[in-house]
Parts: sequence; structure tokens; C-alpha cells
Amino acid sequence: MSAYIWNTFCPTLFGTGASKEVGDKARELGMHKVMVCTERALCEFGVATQVIDVLEEAGLEVFVFDQCVADAPSDICDEGAAYIRKYEIDGVVAVGGGSTLDTAKAVCIIISQNGTTIRDYYSIGEAEHEMKLITLCTTSGTGSEISQWAVIGDVITGAKEMPIYKPDMAIVDPVLTYSLPAGATASTGMDVLAHCVEALTNRNYNPYGYIFGKEGIKLTLRWLPTAVKEPENEKAREMMALAANLGGMAISACGCQIGHSFAQTFGAKNHIPHGLGCAWGLPGVLTYTAKYGERQNLEEVAEAMGIVSSEDMDTMKLAEILAGRVVELMEELEIKSIRESGYTLADCMSVADRFEHDGAFGNSPGEPGMKEIAEYIEYTYQVY
Repeated sequence: MSAYIWNTFCPTLFGTGASKEVGDKARELGMHKVMVCTERALCEFGVATQVIDVLEEAGLEVFVFDQCVADAPSDICDEGAAYIRKYEIDGVVAVGGGSTLDTAKAVCIIISQNGTTIRDYYSIGEAEHEMKLITLCTTSGTGSEISQWAVIGDVITGAKEMPIYKPDMAIVDPVLTYSLPAGATASTGMDVLAHCVEALTNRNYNPYGYIFGKEGIKLTLRWLPTAVKEPENEKAREMMALAANLGGMAISACGCQIGHSFAQTFGAKNHIPHGLGCAWGLPGVLTYTAKYGERQNLEEVAEAMGIVSSEDMDTMKLAEILAGRVVELMEELEIKSIRESGYTLADCMSVADRFEHDGAFGNSPGEPGMKEIAEYIEYTYQVY
């Protein structure tokens, strides 16, 4: 019998209107001078300001660092840490999508390690935890609000790096996702599906993580099309917020695999939104698993998707049916393909040598080398 580790997630306050409690939660964590780590657009559109107002009403001194951008560039992380030192801040409240929350984690790593740049801490775990962090997500996608991973884009090497810092509290309020446009809702929702499927199909079997992954798949297939087509549908927004959180727990327990290696390497080189890259990479995850992984993992995915499989069905046939369901969903959501986005197969192949450096790659089934990577990329390019 194998032994499994249950990942201990940070405390999570979930529900419509939950962000109204951020001031009280910050005070409970001992915060007095708070840096709100966010994006300029979220301030301009009145999303982050909802959180800022609550913090100020609770009597906290608030400083707004609104320089966060996609891919969480390492130099922005360093600027955030310098900002904290300049104003002698004692707590961070992050409001944004996955890159913003990851930026906040990186800032907290730098401060806790008494350093100056996140580039010094890519290869270590959370050695010190001196800066309190509350995360609030404005997308239903990455699950970064509860995960310990920070995906950082190194501005010198162009690689995605994954240092570790666990938030002290996550607040998941679907209200903060209401203004997310349809395209972003679709791509971030596909990231949820990718997290859940990859957690179930990689080499790190963990029955605890499977519970979250399977439920996340069910919720995403049921509610993502509604959230895209009816952005003001409160039920759909809440269910997708829950699915994203479950996806974050699934990958915290099990990890991702080769699909995220594609999304993170190709995305880093071409500045592709993470969720879009994960959507493109997902069908190939299923056929790759049929070749090198465990059939029972595909059967778990099939069950969650509501697809009936029989014992005598060929494993690759099952994988192709599952991949077809993913493609069908992308078509329904009107997600552009790689080719429609202007990229060639050669463009995709150009990142093949970067896969092995990606943090998710080691979780992939089998013993993938350049031959297997090339097969995966070619299928990914052709299937959608």
C-alpha cells in the first residue's frame, strides 16, 4: 500500500460578498500598513477599489502597488519588494488574476528572506514566512489564491520559474469576477479544466487530489459556457469560482504535467495568456497519457466528464473521445486555435527544448524525451 501526503491548504473564505470581510481578516493577521498588490486596470475599472475601500474602512493604512502585469515578471516582483521597504509595510493583500497573486507571493518571498530579487529564490522552498499575505482572485482560473506555487517570468532568461510561498488566507468572492470579459472568462475557465485533468492524469496519484479534480471537471463543463455567454449569471460565476479553487487544490496535491509545460514555455516566449496556452495543450495531455500513463486515470476523467467507457474500449480511442470533448468545448467557447492565432508548427516546436526546465514536466507519465515532446507538440498543433 502506498502512502499519500494531504496538502494543507491555506484557510479560505468563500462566497458572494466575502471580500467585505477583508479588513477584519487583515487586522486578525496583525496587519496595520497594507500594500494592495494589483493591476492598474483593476483600479480603473473599480474592482480593486472595492477591496481598498474595505481595508480603509477597517482603519488600515493602505498603499497601492498597481504595477502587476501578465507573466509576473521578475523585475516587477523586485520593485514590489522595494515598495514594501520604502513604506515599511507589514502585510500584503493581493487583488487580481494569477499573475498578480504570484507577484505578491514573490514579493513576500523576497521580504521574508531579507533579499532584493526573486531571482535568488527560484530553487528553494518557503524557508521563512515573515510577511502575511491575503489573496483575492478576480478570475476563475489559476487557483493561485490557495496554492503555494508562484509562477514567475524571468526577464533575463525568459523562462517560467516556480518559487514557493503559501498565502495566509484566501478570499474567494465571485463578485470580483463579474466584470471579466467573455474571452478572458473562457480562457481562464479552460485553465481550471486543465488543472483538474492534468492532476488526474500525471504520475502523482493522490486520491485526495482526485476528489477535487473530478468535481472541478464536472463544475467546469456544466457552468463555464453559461459564465461566458451570461456574464451576469451569479450562479455560474460562483460555481466557476468554486471550480477554480478546487482546481488549485487538485494541483497542489498532485501537480500538473506536459500540458502546462507547453503553456508555460510557449506562453513565456510569445506572451500568450496562460489559460489560452493551457486550453491548446489539454487535448494532447489525454492522448499522451494514453501512450505513457495509466488507463485508470483516463477512466477517472471520463467519469467526471460523463462519458461512458467500457473495459474493452481501446485506451487511445478513449483518450481521443476525451480530447474531442475538450475540443468541442473550445469550439463552443469560440477560443481561437493556435493556427488562427498566427502561429506555425515550427513556432510551437521552437520551445521543445525548454520543456525539461519547466516545473510541471517532471510529473508527466513515462520518461519523456525530445521524441515524445515533439509528438505531443505536433498533435497539439493539429488537433485544434
